[in-house]
Amino acid sequence: MKKIIFTIISIPVLIILILAVNFIIFQNSVEEISTGRPITKNDTIKQALLVIDIQEGTTGAYSENEYYKKRAEETISVVNLLADSSRKANIPVVYIQTVLRDFLINILNDTYAPDSEGSKLDLRLKLVSGNIFEKDKADAFCNPELDKFLIDNKINKLVFTGLDLDGCVKNTIEAAKNRNYDICLVSDAVLAKSDSLMTVKLDYFGERGYEVVTGKEYLQSIR
Repeated sequence: MKKIIFTIISIPVLIILILAVNFIIFQNSVEEISTGRPITKNDTIKQALLVIDIQEGTTGAYSENEYYKKRAEETISVVNLLADSSRKANIPVVYIQTVLRDFLINILNDTYAPDSEGSKLDLRLKLVSGNIFEKDKADAFCNPELDKFLIDNKINKLVFTGLDLDGCVKNTIEAAKNRNYDICLVSDAVLAKSDSLMTVKLDYFGERGYEVVTGKEYLQSIR
Protein backbone atom coordinates (compact mmCIF):
# COMPACT_ATOMS: atom_id res chain seq x y z
CA MET A 1 0.00 0.00 0.00
CA LYS A 2 2.83 2.40 0.89
CA LYS A 3 4.42 1.79 -2.52
CA ILE A 4 1.15 2.55 -4.27
CA ILE A 5 0.70 5.77 -2.29
CA PHE A 6 4.32 6.76 -2.99
CA THR A 7 3.82 6.11 -6.71
CA ILE A 8 0.61 8.12 -6.78
CA ILE A 9 2.31 11.05 -5.06
CA SER A 10 5.56 10.86 -7.03
CA ILE A 11 3.96 10.97 -10.51
CA PRO A 12 2.50 14.51 -10.26
CA VAL A 13 5.66 15.67 -8.49
CA LEU A 14 7.75 14.32 -11.36
CA ILE A 15 5.48 15.98 -13.91
CA ILE A 16 5.77 19.32 -12.10
CA LEU A 17 9.56 18.94 -11.95
CA ILE A 18 9.77 18.19 -15.68
CA LEU A 19 7.60 21.20 -16.49
CA ALA A 20 9.66 23.45 -14.21
CA VAL A 21 12.99 22.35 -15.70
CA ASN A 22 11.66 22.75 -19.22
CA PHE A 23 10.35 26.22 -18.36
CA ILE A 24 13.77 27.29 -17.00
CA ILE A 25 15.51 25.98 -20.12
CA PHE A 26 12.95 27.73 -22.32
CA GLN A 27 13.35 31.04 -20.45
CA ASN A 28 17.11 30.92 -20.87
CA SER A 29 16.96 30.07 -24.57
CA VAL A 30 14.22 32.56 -25.41
CA GLU A 31 16.46 35.48 -24.38
CA GLU A 32 19.36 34.46 -26.62
CA ILE A 33 20.37 37.12 -29.14
CA SER A 34 21.62 35.89 -32.50
CA THR A 35 24.73 37.19 -34.23
CA GLY A 36 24.17 36.50 -37.92
CA ARG A 37 26.16 37.69 -40.90
CA PRO A 38 26.73 41.48 -41.06
CA ILE A 39 25.10 43.06 -44.09
CA THR A 40 27.03 45.05 -46.65
CA LYS A 41 26.30 48.75 -46.34
CA ASN A 42 25.98 51.17 -49.25
CA ASP A 43 25.18 54.87 -49.60
CA THR A 44 21.54 54.28 -50.50
CA ILE A 45 19.20 53.82 -47.55
CA LYS A 46 16.65 51.06 -48.07
CA GLN A 47 14.41 50.54 -45.07
CA ALA A 48 11.73 48.16 -43.90
CA LEU A 49 9.04 48.72 -41.28
CA LEU A 50 8.83 45.98 -38.63
CA VAL A 51 5.61 45.38 -36.69
CA ILE A 52 6.47 43.14 -33.73
CA ASP A 53 4.11 41.02 -31.61
CA ILE A 54 0.90 43.01 -32.01
CA GLN A 55 -1.23 39.93 -31.45
CA GLU A 56 -4.50 38.90 -29.89
CA GLY A 57 -2.51 37.51 -26.94
CA THR A 58 -0.57 40.74 -26.33
CA THR A 59 -2.83 43.66 -27.22
CA GLY A 60 -6.07 41.95 -28.18
CA ALA A 61 -8.93 40.02 -26.65
CA TYR A 62 -6.72 37.27 -25.20
CA SER A 63 -4.20 39.58 -23.54
CA GLU A 64 -3.74 39.48 -19.76
CA ASN A 65 -1.82 42.75 -19.73
CA GLU A 66 -4.20 45.60 -18.95
CA TYR A 67 -1.65 48.30 -19.84
CA TYR A 68 -1.09 46.86 -23.32
CA LYS A 69 -4.85 46.63 -23.84
CA LYS A 70 -5.35 50.20 -22.64
CA ARG A 71 -2.74 51.57 -25.05
CA ALA A 72 -3.49 49.20 -27.93
CA GLU A 73 -6.10 51.18 -29.85
CA GLU A 74 -3.99 54.32 -30.07
CA THR A 75 -0.79 52.44 -30.85
CA ILE A 76 -2.35 50.23 -33.51
CA SER A 77 -3.92 53.23 -35.25
CA VAL A 78 -0.45 54.78 -35.58
CA VAL A 79 1.05 51.47 -36.77
CA ASN A 80 -1.69 51.08 -39.40
CA LEU A 81 -1.05 54.60 -40.70
CA LEU A 82 2.70 53.98 -40.87
CA ALA A 83 2.20 50.63 -42.58
CA ASP A 84 -0.19 51.99 -45.19
CA SER A 85 2.06 54.98 -45.96
CA SER A 86 5.13 52.72 -46.11
CA ARG A 87 3.45 50.44 -48.61
CA LYS A 88 2.59 53.42 -50.80
CA ALA A 89 6.24 54.52 -50.58
CA ASN A 90 7.41 51.02 -51.64
CA ILE A 91 8.89 50.36 -48.21
CA PRO A 92 8.46 46.70 -47.21
CA VAL A 93 6.24 46.15 -44.17
CA VAL A 94 7.10 43.06 -42.11
CA TYR A 95 4.87 41.52 -39.44
CA ILE A 96 6.46 39.44 -36.69
CA GLN A 97 4.36 37.13 -34.51
CA THR A 98 5.22 34.86 -31.61
CA VAL A 99 4.18 31.23 -32.07
CA LEU A 100 5.41 28.74 -29.47
CA ARG A 101 5.61 25.10 -30.51
CA ASP A 102 7.06 23.74 -27.26
CA PHE A 103 4.49 21.17 -26.11
CA LEU A 104 5.38 21.43 -22.43
CA ILE A 105 5.29 25.23 -22.44
CA ASN A 106 1.88 25.12 -24.07
CA ILE A 107 0.65 22.87 -21.26
CA LEU A 108 1.45 25.70 -18.85
CA ASN A 109 0.13 28.46 -21.11
CA ASP A 110 -1.20 27.86 -24.61
CA THR A 111 -1.84 31.52 -25.48
CA TYR A 112 0.78 31.43 -28.27
CA ALA A 113 0.38 27.83 -29.34
CA PRO A 114 0.09 27.24 -33.09
CA ASP A 115 -3.37 28.14 -34.42
CA SER A 116 -4.46 29.48 -31.03
CA GLU A 117 -6.51 32.66 -30.95
CA GLY A 118 -3.81 34.42 -28.91
CA SER A 119 -1.10 33.74 -31.49
CA LYS A 120 -3.05 35.47 -34.27
CA LEU A 121 -2.18 39.02 -35.25
CA ASP A 122 -4.41 41.60 -33.56
CA LEU A 123 -7.60 41.83 -35.61
CA ARG A 124 -7.31 45.62 -35.64
CA LEU A 125 -4.07 45.51 -37.60
CA LYS A 126 -4.42 46.56 -41.22
CA LEU A 127 -2.29 44.03 -43.05
CA VAL A 128 -0.69 45.68 -46.05
CA SER A 129 1.63 42.81 -46.99
CA GLY A 130 1.99 39.06 -46.72
CA ASN A 131 5.42 39.41 -45.13
CA ILE A 132 4.62 37.56 -41.90
CA PHE A 133 7.35 35.77 -39.97
CA GLU A 134 6.89 33.60 -36.91
CA LYS A 135 9.35 33.54 -34.02
CA ASP A 136 9.70 31.42 -30.89
CA LYS A 137 12.24 33.63 -29.14
CA ALA A 138 12.41 37.30 -28.21
CA ASP A 139 14.83 37.91 -31.09
CA ALA A 140 12.87 37.87 -34.36
CA PHE A 141 16.05 36.90 -36.23
CA CYS A 142 15.73 33.42 -34.69
CA ASN A 143 13.68 32.80 -37.84
CA PRO A 144 16.27 32.54 -40.66
CA GLU A 145 13.60 33.43 -43.19
CA LEU A 146 13.59 37.00 -41.82
CA ASP A 147 17.33 37.27 -42.43
CA LYS A 148 16.85 35.98 -45.97
CA PHE A 149 13.96 38.33 -46.75
CA LEU A 150 15.85 41.42 -45.60
CA ILE A 151 19.03 40.44 -47.45
CA ASP A 152 17.15 39.53 -50.64
CA ASN A 153 15.45 42.95 -50.55
CA LYS A 154 18.76 44.72 -49.83
CA ILE A 155 17.39 46.29 -46.64
CA ASN A 156 19.92 48.19 -44.54
CA LYS A 157 17.68 50.12 -42.12
CA LEU A 158 14.96 48.77 -39.84
CA VAL A 159 12.15 50.90 -38.43
CA PHE A 160 10.69 49.35 -35.27
CA THR A 161 7.10 49.36 -34.05
CA GLY A 162 5.29 47.01 -31.68
CA LEU A 163 6.25 45.54 -28.33
CA ASP A 164 7.90 45.17 -25.94
CA LEU A 165 10.65 47.79 -25.68
CA ASP A 166 12.17 45.82 -22.82
CA GLY A 167 11.67 42.43 -24.47
CA CYS A 168 11.19 41.35 -28.06
CA VAL A 169 11.78 44.80 -29.59
CA LYS A 170 14.96 45.25 -27.57
CA ASN A 171 16.33 41.80 -28.39
CA THR A 172 15.52 42.15 -32.08
CA ILE A 173 17.24 45.55 -32.14
CA GLU A 174 20.36 44.03 -30.58
CA ALA A 175 20.32 41.22 -33.15
CA ALA A 176 19.83 43.77 -35.96
CA LYS A 177 22.76 45.81 -34.67
CA ASN A 178 24.90 42.65 -34.69
CA ARG A 179 24.08 42.45 -38.39
CA ASN A 180 25.03 46.09 -39.04
CA TYR A 181 21.52 47.46 -39.72
CA ASP A 182 20.69 51.09 -39.02
CA ILE A 183 18.00 51.31 -36.35
CA CYS A 184 15.00 53.61 -35.97
CA LEU A 185 12.23 53.46 -33.36
CA VAL A 186 8.86 55.17 -33.74
CA SER A 187 8.10 56.44 -30.25
CA ASP A 188 4.31 56.48 -30.49
CA ALA A 189 4.11 53.11 -32.24
CA VAL A 190 5.92 51.02 -29.61
CA LEU A 191 4.92 49.78 -26.18
CA ALA A 192 6.57 48.82 -22.89
CA LYS A 193 4.89 47.68 -19.69
CA SER A 194 4.25 51.21 -18.39
CA ASP A 195 4.51 54.88 -19.39
CA SER A 196 7.55 55.33 -17.15
CA LEU A 197 9.35 52.32 -18.61
CA MET A 198 8.52 53.59 -22.11
CA THR A 199 10.32 56.84 -21.33
CA VAL A 200 13.29 55.05 -19.78
CA LYS A 201 13.74 52.65 -22.69
CA LEU A 202 13.31 55.29 -25.41
CA ASP A 203 15.93 57.42 -23.64
CA TYR A 204 18.17 54.36 -23.42
CA PHE A 205 17.94 53.68 -27.15
CA GLY A 206 18.46 57.35 -27.96
CA GLU A 207 21.58 57.48 -25.78
CA ARG A 208 22.95 54.46 -27.64
CA GLY A 209 22.77 56.44 -30.87
CA TYR A 210 19.65 54.87 -32.35
CA GLU A 211 17.25 57.13 -34.20
CA VAL A 212 14.03 57.80 -32.26
CA VAL A 213 11.24 59.61 -34.13
CA THR A 214 7.51 60.19 -33.83
CA GLY A 215 5.06 58.71 -36.29
CA LYS A 216 4.57 62.15 -37.83
CA GLU A 217 8.32 62.57 -38.33
CA TYR A 218 8.57 59.14 -39.95
CA LEU A 219 5.73 59.94 -42.35
CA GLN A 220 7.35 63.23 -43.31
CA SER A 221 10.65 61.44 -44.00
CA ILE A 222 9.13 59.02 -46.53
CA ARG A 223 7.12 61.53 -48.55
